[in-house]
Amino acid sequence: YGCGLCVPDVLEGTTVLDLGCGAGRDVYIASQLVGPKGKVIGVDMTEEQLAVANEYREYHAEKFGFDNVEFHLGKIEELDQIESLEDGSVDVIISNCVINLCPDKEAVLKSCKRLLRPGGELYFSDVYSSRRVPESLRKDEVLWGECLSGALYWNDFQ
Repeated sequence: YGCGLCVPDVLEGTTVLDLGCGAGRDVYIASQLVGPKGKVIGVDMTEEQLAVANEYREYHAEKFGFDNVEFHLGKIEELDQIESLEDGSVDVIISNCVINLCPDKEAVLKSCKRLLRPGGELYFSDVYSSRRVPESLRKDEVLWGECLSGALYWNDFQ
């Protein structure tokens, strides 16, 4: 599953947004960490993945005694189209090896900034490059799907 979940040490009572949540694995882990007073929102662009995530929602609610998750269908570069995501409403945004799969990384990062409360943080594990990936490699669908040719070039976002 991706590059690995990374989250801050303390999440209790916070609102967390998981970009590219897939079948909800990281959402359900974060759900336990934020506890019953927190909330975790998962966004993914694939209906099939979200169907799996929602299939286990009741199980997790019964197991841990609270239901503090919600899932939304959408692209993470189009977060403004998800009505329930309000500006300044999220404490922590997490993403596990998904931003590199987005063609418009700048749109994703701008939305993160807009959604985070003052002092909020973005935690993401992803694939980075020490130089811009050549156009010929960025167009390679196999390398893109393997999370290689969409690697973030850090200097593009300073």
